[in-house]
Amino acid sequence: MSTWSPARPLRGFDWCFTMYLRRLMRRSFAALWVRGADLPRERGYVAVANHHSWWDGFIPYLLHRQGSASEQPFRIMMSDAELQRFPYFRFGGAFSVDPSTTRRAYASISYAAAQAQQGAAVWIFPDGTLRPPSATPAFTSGFVHAARLAGVPIVPVAMRLLFLDRQRPEVFVERGQPIDAHARDARECAQQAVTAMLESMDDDLARDGRASFALAFAGHAGVDDRLALSRR
Repeated sequence: MSTWSPARPLRGFDWCFTMYLRRLMRRSFAALWVRGADLPRERGYVAVANHHSWWDGFIPYLLHRQGSASEQPFRIMMSDAELQRFPYFRFGGAFSVDPSTTRRAYASISYAAAQAQQGAAVWIFPDGTLRPPSATPAFTSGFVHAARLAGVPIVPVAMRLLFLDRQRPEVFVERGQPIDAHARDARECAQQAVTAMLESMDDDLARDGRASFALAFAGHAGVDDRLALSRR
Protein backbone atom coordinates (compact mmCIF):
# COMPACT_ATOMS: atom_id res chain seq x y z
CA MET A 1 0.00 0.00 0.00
CA SER A 2 1.37 3.42 -0.99
CA THR A 3 2.26 5.73 1.86
CA TRP A 4 1.41 8.81 -0.17
CA SER A 5 -0.84 9.54 -3.09
CA PRO A 6 0.45 11.86 -5.82
CA ALA A 7 -2.20 14.47 -6.40
CA ARG A 8 -2.77 15.92 -9.86
CA PRO A 9 -5.82 18.17 -9.57
CA LEU A 10 -8.21 18.14 -12.50
CA ARG A 11 -9.52 21.49 -13.65
CA GLY A 12 -13.02 20.10 -14.00
CA PHE A 13 -12.91 18.51 -10.54
CA ASP A 14 -11.59 21.72 -8.98
CA TRP A 15 -14.44 23.75 -10.44
CA CYS A 16 -17.16 21.25 -9.51
CA PHE A 17 -15.76 20.65 -6.04
CA THR A 18 -15.41 24.39 -5.35
CA MET A 19 -19.02 25.02 -6.38
CA TYR A 20 -20.18 22.09 -4.24
CA LEU A 21 -18.22 23.34 -1.22
CA ARG A 22 -19.58 26.85 -1.60
CA ARG A 23 -23.13 25.52 -1.51
CA LEU A 24 -22.31 23.21 1.41
CA MET A 25 -20.65 26.00 3.40
CA ARG A 26 -23.50 28.41 2.73
CA ARG A 27 -26.01 25.86 4.03
CA SER A 28 -23.89 24.98 7.07
CA PHE A 29 -22.44 28.32 8.24
CA ALA A 30 -23.71 31.85 8.76
CA ALA A 31 -20.47 33.36 7.44
CA LEU A 32 -16.75 32.87 6.86
CA TRP A 33 -14.47 35.67 8.07
CA VAL A 34 -10.74 36.21 7.47
CA ARG A 35 -7.98 38.54 8.61
CA GLY A 36 -4.20 38.72 8.72
CA ALA A 37 -1.38 38.51 6.21
CA ASP A 38 -1.88 37.59 2.57
CA LEU A 39 -0.74 34.12 1.57
CA PRO A 40 2.26 33.88 -0.78
CA ARG A 41 1.10 33.65 -4.38
CA GLU A 42 4.33 33.85 -6.34
CA ARG A 43 6.02 30.90 -4.64
CA GLY A 44 5.17 27.75 -2.75
CA TYR A 45 4.73 27.60 1.00
CA VAL A 46 3.81 25.22 3.82
CA ALA A 47 0.77 26.37 5.81
CA VAL A 48 0.17 24.86 9.25
CA ALA A 49 -3.03 25.18 11.25
CA ASN A 50 -4.76 23.90 14.36
CA HIS A 51 -7.01 20.88 13.79
CA HIS A 52 -10.28 20.89 15.71
CA SER A 53 -13.10 20.05 13.29
CA TRP A 54 -14.17 17.90 10.36
CA TRP A 55 -14.31 21.07 8.24
CA ASP A 56 -10.65 22.01 8.63
CA GLY A 57 -9.50 20.65 5.27
CA PHE A 58 -12.37 22.16 3.30
CA ILE A 59 -11.94 25.71 4.59
CA PRO A 60 -8.42 26.35 3.20
CA TYR A 61 -9.35 24.63 -0.07
CA LEU A 62 -12.31 26.93 -0.56
CA LEU A 63 -10.41 30.08 0.42
CA HIS A 64 -7.54 29.11 -1.88
CA ARG A 65 -9.81 28.57 -4.87
CA GLN A 66 -11.80 31.71 -4.14
CA GLY A 67 -8.90 34.01 -3.37
CA SER A 68 -6.17 32.97 -5.77
CA ALA A 69 -6.12 34.65 -9.17
CA SER A 70 -3.35 32.34 -10.33
CA GLU A 71 -3.23 28.65 -11.08
CA GLN A 72 -1.21 27.94 -7.93
CA PRO A 73 -1.60 24.24 -7.09
CA PHE A 74 -3.20 23.27 -3.79
CA ARG A 75 -2.04 20.27 -1.74
CA ILE A 76 -3.26 19.08 1.65
CA MET A 77 -2.01 16.24 3.83
CA MET A 78 -4.57 13.70 5.06
CA SER A 79 -4.19 10.56 7.11
CA ASP A 80 -3.80 7.41 5.06
CA ALA A 81 -6.98 5.95 6.59
CA GLU A 82 -9.07 9.01 5.72
CA LEU A 83 -7.81 9.21 2.15
CA GLN A 84 -8.66 5.56 1.65
CA ARG A 85 -12.21 6.38 2.79
CA PHE A 86 -12.44 9.38 0.43
CA PRO A 87 -10.06 8.60 -2.45
CA TYR A 88 -11.59 11.19 -4.79
CA PHE A 89 -10.00 13.93 -2.65
CA ARG A 90 -6.77 13.08 -4.50
CA PHE A 91 -8.17 14.97 -7.47
CA GLY A 92 -8.46 18.06 -5.27
CA GLY A 93 -4.84 17.92 -4.13
CA ALA A 94 -4.95 15.57 -1.12
CA PHE A 95 -2.05 13.25 -0.38
CA SER A 96 -1.76 10.80 2.47
CA VAL A 97 0.59 10.24 5.37
CA ASP A 98 1.13 7.05 7.33
CA PRO A 99 2.97 7.97 10.55
CA SER A 100 3.27 4.37 11.75
CA THR A 101 6.95 4.29 10.74
CA THR A 102 9.56 6.96 10.12
CA ARG A 103 10.20 5.69 6.59
CA ARG A 104 6.56 5.93 5.57
CA ALA A 105 6.12 9.35 7.14
CA TYR A 106 9.26 10.65 5.43
CA ALA A 107 7.91 9.61 2.03
CA SER A 108 4.97 11.97 2.57
CA ILE A 109 7.21 14.76 3.86
CA SER A 110 9.43 14.41 0.79
CA TYR A 111 6.39 14.59 -1.47
CA ALA A 112 5.11 17.69 0.34
CA ALA A 113 8.53 19.32 -0.06
CA ALA A 114 8.67 18.54 -3.78
CA GLN A 115 5.23 20.05 -4.32
CA ALA A 116 6.03 23.22 -2.33
CA GLN A 117 9.32 23.59 -4.20
CA GLN A 118 7.37 23.52 -7.46
CA GLY A 119 5.16 26.38 -6.27
CA ALA A 120 2.25 24.62 -4.55
CA ALA A 121 0.40 25.76 -1.45
CA VAL A 122 0.87 22.80 0.89
CA TRP A 123 -1.37 22.55 3.96
CA ILE A 124 -0.49 20.38 6.95
CA PHE A 125 -2.21 19.93 10.32
CA PRO A 126 0.72 19.14 12.64
CA ASP A 127 -1.51 18.22 15.57
CA GLY A 128 -1.95 14.93 13.72
CA THR A 129 -5.40 14.37 15.17
CA LEU A 130 -8.53 16.30 16.04
CA ARG A 131 -8.20 18.24 19.28
CA PRO A 132 -10.90 20.10 21.25
CA PRO A 133 -11.10 23.83 20.49
CA SER A 134 -9.93 24.59 24.03
CA ALA A 135 -6.77 22.47 23.66
CA THR A 136 -3.45 24.19 23.00
CA PRO A 137 -1.92 23.09 19.66
CA ALA A 138 0.81 20.46 19.98
CA PHE A 139 2.70 20.34 16.69
CA THR A 140 4.94 17.57 15.44
CA SER A 141 7.94 18.69 13.39
CA GLY A 142 7.36 17.07 9.99
CA PHE A 143 6.18 20.32 8.41
CA VAL A 144 9.48 22.00 9.28
CA HIS A 145 11.44 19.31 7.42
CA ALA A 146 9.17 19.70 4.39
CA ALA A 147 9.60 23.48 4.30
CA ARG A 148 13.37 23.24 4.76
CA LEU A 149 13.75 20.69 1.98
CA ALA A 150 11.68 22.89 -0.32
CA GLY A 151 13.30 26.17 0.72
CA VAL A 152 9.91 27.80 1.31
CA PRO A 153 8.38 29.70 4.25
CA ILE A 154 6.03 28.31 6.89
CA VAL A 155 2.72 30.16 7.19
CA PRO A 156 0.87 29.76 10.54
CA VAL A 157 -2.93 29.81 10.34
CA ALA A 158 -5.53 29.79 13.12
CA MET A 159 -9.14 28.66 12.62
CA ARG A 160 -12.20 28.83 14.82
CA LEU A 161 -15.73 27.50 14.27
CA LEU A 162 -18.00 29.29 16.72
CA PHE A 163 -21.66 29.64 17.64
CA LEU A 164 -22.18 33.30 18.48
CA ASP A 165 -25.36 35.30 17.91
CA ARG A 166 -26.47 33.51 14.75
CA GLN A 167 -28.49 30.35 14.18
CA ARG A 168 -25.58 28.69 12.39
CA PRO A 169 -21.92 28.68 13.42
CA GLU A 170 -19.39 31.05 11.87
CA VAL A 171 -15.86 30.37 10.65
CA PHE A 172 -12.99 32.69 11.60
CA VAL A 173 -9.57 32.40 9.96
CA GLU A 174 -6.41 34.34 10.76
CA ARG A 175 -3.18 34.10 8.75
CA GLY A 176 0.11 34.95 10.39
CA GLN A 177 3.37 36.28 9.01
CA PRO A 178 5.62 33.72 7.25
CA ILE A 179 8.26 32.00 9.38
CA ASP A 180 11.75 31.09 8.20
CA ALA A 181 11.83 27.30 8.06
CA HIS A 182 15.58 27.29 8.72
CA ALA A 183 15.23 28.98 12.08
CA ARG A 184 16.37 26.67 14.85
CA ASP A 185 13.07 27.04 16.71
CA ALA A 186 10.78 27.00 13.64
CA ARG A 187 8.42 24.39 15.08
CA GLU A 188 8.03 26.25 18.35
CA CYS A 189 7.57 29.58 16.54
CA ALA A 190 4.80 28.16 14.34
CA GLN A 191 3.04 26.52 17.28
CA GLN A 192 3.30 29.68 19.38
CA ALA A 193 2.05 31.84 16.49
CA VAL A 194 -1.05 29.69 16.00
CA THR A 195 -1.71 29.60 19.75
CA ALA A 196 -1.34 33.38 20.02
CA MET A 197 -3.69 33.98 17.08
CA LEU A 198 -6.33 31.71 18.59
CA GLU A 199 -6.14 33.58 21.88
CA SER A 200 -6.23 36.93 20.09
CA MET A 201 -9.28 35.89 18.06
CA ASP A 202 -11.10 34.81 21.19
CA ASP A 203 -10.31 38.10 22.94
CA ASP A 204 -11.24 40.26 19.95
CA LEU A 205 -14.50 38.43 19.28
CA ALA A 206 -15.47 38.80 22.94
CA ARG A 207 -14.66 42.52 22.91
CA ASP A 208 -15.31 43.93 19.43
CA GLY A 209 -17.13 41.15 17.66
CA ARG A 210 -16.31 40.79 13.97
CA ALA A 211 -14.97 44.33 13.46
CA SER A 212 -11.40 43.24 12.70
CA PHE A 213 -12.39 40.54 10.18
CA ALA A 214 -13.28 40.78 6.49
CA LEU A 215 -16.25 38.81 5.22
CA ALA A 216 -15.08 36.12 2.79
CA PHE A 217 -18.63 35.02 2.04
CA ALA A 218 -22.00 34.82 3.74
CA GLY A 219 -24.19 31.80 4.25
CA HIS A 220 -27.84 31.43 3.40
CA ALA A 221 -30.27 33.31 5.61
CA GLY A 222 -31.16 31.42 8.77
CA VAL A 223 -34.21 31.61 10.98
CA ASP A 224 -32.57 34.48 12.88
CA ASP A 225 -32.14 36.51 9.68
CA ARG A 226 -35.68 35.85 8.49
CA LEU A 227 -37.16 36.82 11.86
CA ALA A 228 -35.16 40.04 11.89
CA LEU A 229 -36.37 40.88 8.38
CA SER A 230 -39.98 40.16 9.35
CA ARG A 231 -39.74 42.60 12.27
CA ARG A 232 -38.44 45.32 9.96
